[in-house]
Amino acid sequence: MKRLLFLFLLAFTVIALPAADKTKKEPAPPKLKALFKNAATARKNSAKQAEAEAELIAALAREDLTDKSRAEICYECAELQENLNGVVNKLAYLKKPYDTAAFFNYLKNMYNHLEKCDSFDAVPNEQGKVKLSFKGQTRSLRMKHRRNMYNGGLFFLGKNDYANAYTFFDNYYRITDPQRDERLPKVAYWAALCGYMSQQPDATLRYIDEAIEVGEADQKPLLYEYKARTYLLKKDEASWVGALNAGLAKYPTHDYFFVNKEDWYHSQRRFDEGINLADSMIQNVADKALYWYAKCRMELAKNNFESCIVNADSTIRRDDKYVNAYYNKGISCLNLAVLAQETACQDPTNPKWQEDRKKIQGYYSEAKPCMEMVRQLEPENVDRWGTPLYRIYLNLNMGKEFDEIDKLLKSAQK
Repeated sequence: MKRLLFLFLLAFTVIALPAADKTKKEPAPPKLKALFKNAATARKNSAKQAEAEAELIAALAREDLTDKSRAEICYECAELQENLNGVVNKLAYLKKPYDTAAFFNYLKNMYNHLEKCDSFDAVPNEQGKVKLSFKGQTRSLRMKHRRNMYNGGLFFLGKNDYANAYTFFDNYYRITDPQRDERLPKVAYWAALCGYMSQQPDATLRYIDEAIEVGEADQKPLLYEYKARTYLLKKDEASWVGALNAGLAKYPTHDYFFVNKEDWYHSQRRFDEGINLADSMIQNVADKALYWYAKCRMELAKNNFESCIVNADSTIRRDDKYVNAYYNKGISCLNLAVLAQETACQDPTNPKWQEDRKKIQGYYSEAKPCMEMVRQLEPENVDRWGTPLYRIYLNLNMGKEFDEIDKLLKSAQK
């Protein structure tokens, strides 16, 4: 009987143990007062500030906190970063070695914390009302270091660290009264430039119009080009085409807008509109090879080979190194030769046979100097001129030249 009672008690003990584990409580999170006290202590020892800030940031995720408490945490973190900036500033004042990038980055981190503080501070209360408790403090702290945010932008701009420089210029611009600061237009210019160079489309577009407005006369077309390219980066084709149209109207001599509008017409197979645009540009500047080449290209796309040749010649007269014009003319001549062969007389005894043959040979002869010039201007681009010259030399019975190009093509295929 005693043995049975012992076994019963043992079983009860084993069963009861897990129940006891379930009632075990997790340690309570540290109180905010303790975290703030640690932060205040850490300010006296910069080596401990990172740990104190990490504890504060971790506390943001706690569900028991109010938004005002979170705002207070962010403001405390901002003060820690300001303190670190002060440590480096003291080294500079004492003319001791210091890290300039760190000096500015502490301020950037401070501004980031202040922005989060304002965000939590602006959350409506249970009655749906917004009561700002930190607005004056965050603005005061920002304004205290505003000049060094400007200097930080210049510092990182000089290092070609455009993304970082943008952050500084953007922060400076957003807290500055435009009526009291003559730097703002230039800051907008730099912010737009840094946004573009760091491929931040929204950042670029935020400032680009003001940058264009204040830019020097010779800078405006390029800045407007940046605006158009930014829409392309955002894959906003409608806005990109709109910017091309506006750019053409404002800065017709800046080739980016014309070239890309012609490319767009070509991709949309709107060849006649491309020709009309080129004609409108020629009316103002008749001797620009680019405009004549645009017509040449569109005529080739329409299979108007004769017109393509005429416009290619007009291009070459204005620029005798315009390789694409030589290529288009050569291809047009070859296509005309093929078309002529398809309709040529096949009876050698017929007088028309000789006439048709002479016409076909004439096309190949006209294509020959064009493709040879392409080869001369682009000797490494064998894929472009190799096969056309092969056809030309074959049909003109140029044995020596044909053998040379034949070997070259076979070698390229290996």
